[in-house]
Amino acid sequence: MRFFNIPIFIIITLLSAPVSAQFYKYVDEKGNIRFTDDINQVPEQQRATVKSYEEAVSDTEVENKAGQSDTEVSTNAEEKTEAAETAVDINLNDLDAAYDQLKSLRQEIDKEYNELTAEKEALAKEKTEAKTREQVLEYNAKAQKFNERARAHQQKSKKYEAQVDAYNARVSQQIAEQKKEESQ
Repeated sequence: MRFFNIPIFIIITLLSAPVSAQFYKYVDEKGNIRFTDDINQVPEQQRATVKSYEEAVSDTEVENKAGQSDTEVSTNAEEKTEAAETAVDINLNDLDAAYDQLKSLRQEIDKEYNELTAEKEALAKEKTEAKTREQVLEYNAKAQKFNERARAHQQKSKKYEAQVDAYNARVSQQIAEQKKEESQ
């Protein structure tokens, strides 16, 4: 008898594997909340405002569905991280040149921030307009790319702040050295 329980358990386990699905929530004529996976079952007057739900997918799955492989995704993320790391290297020996570099970098970071803010607003609008599964997948792919750029921007900003702190420490050190020389 135990021998038959194992295959039955395996079959049940395999049949209960997660399946990707999109479903809709609407209110019927009696005021009851209903869920369906067929948009045609939703009353026509509610289709424009119907709330759509979808199974959560990993970042890798979203990128693969958008046409990129895992290798391309990791390569893009690595390139953006490297760009953020190398973009802030400055020479603190020449404080005037370092100040100009930091000022230029601050302007670049501010420009990127404004672009990201505008893109975020556009994505929020696009999210509300996405109704079909394809539109949602396209939105998810764009959101993933936006998130990668936002993380790279955040890393760049943190490194910039570290460089500003190093610059300020170097300026303070130089002032202390000048005061020491003047007092002697």
